[in-house]
Amino acid sequence: MKGVLSKFRAPSQRIAAFATLALLLGGGAAYAAGSAPVLGKGGDVYQVSTGTYGDLFPDGSQASAAADVLRLEARRGSGTVEYHLVPGSESDDSDRTPSLFFDAATDRLYVVWSSSNASTLTRINLASFDGSIWSETIEVSGNIYSEKSAPRLAVTHDRFELAGGTAGESSTRTVLHVVWSEETTDGEKVMYAPVVLIDGGLASTWRRVHRLNDYVSQSLVDDPFTSEVATKLLTAPTVDAASEPNAVVIGFADSGTGALVQLELSTPATELAELADSLADHLDSSNLCSRVETEGSDAITSVASAARHHIVLVGRRIRSRVLAPIADDVRDHLIAEARSLCDEGGLTSVTSNARHHIVLVGARAQEGDLLEGVGSDDGHVLLAAAQELGDGYVQHLARLQVRSERIAPTIGEGEPTILVSPNGTGAIVVWENGNILTYVETAADEAWSSSHSLRIGGSLSRTEAYSMLRDRARSLE
Repeated sequence: MKGVLSKFRAPSQRIAAFATLALLLGGGAAYAAGSAPVLGKGGDVYQVSTGTYGDLFPDGSQASAAADVLRLEARRGSGTVEYHLVPGSESDDSDRTPSLFFDAATDRLYVVWSSSNASTLTRINLASFDGSIWSETIEVSGNIYSEKSAPRLAVTHDRFELAGGTAGESSTRTVLHVVWSEETTDGEKVMYAPVVLIDGGLASTWRRVHRLNDYVSQSLVDDPFTSEVATKLLTAPTVDAASEPNAVVIGFADSGTGALVQLELSTPATELAELADSLADHLDSSNLCSRVETEGSDAITSVASAARHHIVLVGRRIRSRVLAPIADDVRDHLIAEARSLCDEGGLTSVTSNARHHIVLVGARAQEGDLLEGVGSDDGHVLLAAAQELGDGYVQHLARLQVRSERIAPTIGEGEPTILVSPNGTGAIVVWENGNILTYVETAADEAWSSSHSLRIGGSLSRTEAYSMLRDRARSLE
C-alpha cells in the first residue's frame, strides 16, 4: 500500500453514484490510446493516455524517457489544456488499461489501472484527483502473479452515526467498488475489491479481494448451461449504479456455468453492522449451547428474548419502525435454528449465523421498510473494511445478492462491453468491430434478442452510440 486517498469535501446528504462515460466505454471497448473521456464539473473533460514518458512529456524530468506512464489530460471548460502525470505510474512498470470515474458528489476524479513489471507481477492501482491535487496511489490487487483485465470502478456514498462515537456527530462513507478479471488455476475469474473511505480517509489499510464467481447460485452450478463462453467476454466484467443509492450492479460472464451473471452489491447502514457485532458479543456470553443441554427449549426461548431486548436497546439509532421487526425476526430465527446450530458447531455457529442473519434482514430496511416474503438466506455478507474506533473496530459490510443468471450470448468478432440495468435483471452486450457496434439485449424469456448494429460516423459518434446503448440497458427489466 502506497498511501491513502486525500480527503474530499463531504456531501451534505446521501447521494447516489454519478455514472460517467467511463462506464459506458468499459469492458473491452477501451480507447487504444488509454481511457474514454469523462465529463467533470464546469465543462472540464478528462482523459488518460498511455505511452512512454518521453513521448507524453517531451520536456519532463519526473521519470525515465522509456518508462510506460499514464498522462491525464484536463481540457478545462475555460478552453485551457493541462497535462498531469498520474502518480504511481512513473516507475519502470508497464502501466495500461486505465479507467476513469468522475464522482459528482465530491467533485473528485478517480483513476484505476493495471500495472505490470518485468517479473510478471500485475497490480491494480487507484488514485484520485480533485482538479488540482492528486491523492497518493493505493494498490487494490488480488493475486499479483496473475494477468488481469482492465479494472472498472463505481462509487457510492452514505452517512452514518456510531453508538460508540461522539453523540450528534456523523460521518460520510464512500465506497469505491473496483472490479476486474484475472487468470486463475480454475480459469478466468472476476474479482471485487471494495475500498472504504470514512470522511475521505481509508477505513482500513488492508485490502479484501472477493472472487465473485464463487457466489453463482448453487442450482446453476449443479445444472449449468451447456454453451461455451467467448474468452473475450470473460475478461469484460462491468460495474454500474444500482436502483438504490448505496448499491451497484456487477455484470460478468462465468465460464463454469456458461452464464451471464448480474450481482447486486449493497453496503448496509454502518449502524446495522455495529448492531450485528454487538449481538454476536451478547450471544457469546450467553452460554446458550451449554444451557440447552440442561434446560432444553426454555434456554433457547430465554436467550432469544434477551437477544431481542438487546437489539432494541443497542440499536436505538436505527429507525424504530424498522428496529422492532428486525428484533422480532432475530428472536424468531434463534428459536427456530439455535438447537441445530449448536449441534453443528456450538456457540460459534450460533453467533456467526445470528450476525449474518441480522445484516441480511436489516439490509432490506435500508430505506425504512422491510420487504415482505423474502427469505433470509438469499444473500451473502462480505467484509469490506474494519474501521478502528477506540480500543476496538467497526466492520463495514457488503451484502451480495444474485439478481439474474441467464445463458451468456454468442458474440461476434470485436471487443465486448456489458451494460447492465439498475435492478440487475436486464442487460445489453455490445461488441465493437471497426466502425460497427453490434449488440444483443435481454428478452423476457431469459434468452437474448437477435443482433442489431449501429454504424459510427457521420451523424452518430462513438460516444453518442454508447450513451444510447447504456440508456437502453438501464430501461430493461
